[in-house]
Amino acid sequence: MRRMIWFFAICLLLGVSCGCAEKVNELAPTPDTPTTSARIRVADVTNGTKELFDVDVIGLLWTGFNESLNRRGLLYMGDPGREQYKLEATIVKYQKGSMWLRPVLPKWGKTLLVVKCDLKDANNHVLATVESSHSISLGDGTFTKGAWRKVFTDVTEDVISRLSKKM
Repeated sequence: MRRMIWFFAICLLLGVSCGCAEKVNELAPTPDTPTTSARIRVADVTNGTKELFDVDVIGLLWTGFNESLNRRGLLYMGDPGREQYKLEATIVKYQKGSMWLRPVLPKWGKTLLVVKCDLKDANNHVLATVESSHSISLGDGTFTKGAWRKVFTDVTEDVISRLSKKM
């Protein structure tokens, strides 16, 4: 009887620790070189969720886009000779999550960010639309402290990488 209890306890422990989480949109570091001389400036970031968060979601996303564009050499710096594109982003869904709830209640502890972005030219014609979704749940990043910050970095890198390929 004691062996059977230990067997079920070990199976339960393995089931909880392995879980059924998956990593969404894994980024591969690839150098992106734009095909045009145009540069991108972040024109607008809005919170489409109509919720107030204890985190500056608009500021984090705006800063993440600017840093990612600058790293790739795509940030518009006011050069009069260069064509500029405008990036407009909308936060579709955001869930801050909890490092403590992820192992116990993965659905409620999950950190999630969904963003929809439009790349527009000077005449406000949409050149490209990208939607990116990243989450940290049970499995990968279960005990990640500050996961709510990491999803912003993952989303901005993904969006800028995909947009630079479409330029």
